[in-house]
Amino acid sequence: MKRCPICGKPVESLDLCPECYVERRKVFELDDVVTLIRCPRCGFFKISGRWRDIAFEDALVDVILSRIRVVPEFEVEGVSVTPLTRGEVGRYAVSLRGRIEDEDVEVGKVIEVRVSSEVCGRCSREAGGYYEAIVQVRAEDREIEEEEMEKVREIIERILDRERENQKAFISKVVERKEGVDFYFGDRNIGRKVSRTIVEELGGRITESRKIHTRRDGRDVYRFTYAVRLPKYRRGDVVRENGRVCVVTSQRLGKAVTLDGETVKLKDPKVIARREEMVESVVVNCDEFVVEVLHPRTQEVVQARRPRARLSPGDTVFVVESEGEVLVIPKELL
Repeated sequence: MKRCPICGKPVESLDLCPECYVERRKVFELDDVVTLIRCPRCGFFKISGRWRDIAFEDALVDVILSRIRVVPEFEVEGVSVTPLTRGEVGRYAVSLRGRIEDEDVEVGKVIEVRVSSEVCGRCSREAGGYYEAIVQVRAEDREIEEEEMEKVREIIERILDRERENQKAFISKVVERKEGVDFYFGDRNIGRKVSRTIVEELGGRITESRKIHTRRDGRDVYRFTYAVRLPKYRRGDVVRENGRVCVVTSQRLGKAVTLDGETVKLKDPKVIARREEMVESVVVNCDEFVVEVLHPRTQEVVQARRPRARLSPGDTVFVVESEGEVLVIPKELL
């Protein structure tokens, strides 16, 4: 069996035992000065050419790991960095833990850490008003509700948060117009994701168009417009679909229920009344076919076709008037 020529301990493949090897050989190499690059606007760190949203301590460890060089015999299992001075910039003790020939060893050195500033690609593009896509949010034949716009903003924030390290994940401009809002996105793919998600969660349709913006390396560069049109109806609106009066139950899925209780898919509905236009009334009397209620305008007792619902005198219902006909909407449908 081979033995260490210095201490006499048995060795396997090395010419020295792990303890003497660490004392007399250079197990790892690391520059005396390590510089981190940080964007002064967003605080991202540039590590191995990529901008990342991580804490200073994590960035420092990642940079050290990317620059450290160890001998093949040293199997590194962990790295720790301990500040020796106050503040981010200053002296740090770097410690490497691992194994050499199945023996635990620990080595380290003291380095100086510096931080330099460089504006990342995203902040540079955002400051310059760069964009690849416009998402135009509109509603068909009506104004967009604030509740819907809040949902749109929530969708945008959610998608941008998932794409935080994407250097084009930003909104360069928001333009509020009378008919809706235009969002200018730095990344075409994010614009497409946003428009599709809006339609998935709020319903509607998308129209995509593009136009040439410039040429780069002999290729045409396009800017894309995703025109999102929310449905003309909302949940709770009363519509007429194929001659049948319905109450919209799902704006997203385009579904409604008739006054007879049948679920229908909306294809080309005509809005009879918005949900806020319906007036509360009281059932005066009813039989199997007819219900008597107070007229929403004249307050006279009028007859209307009875919907399929449990109704009794004194019950509160909603009424709307369409084409001279009074329609009774049970509360349970809203």
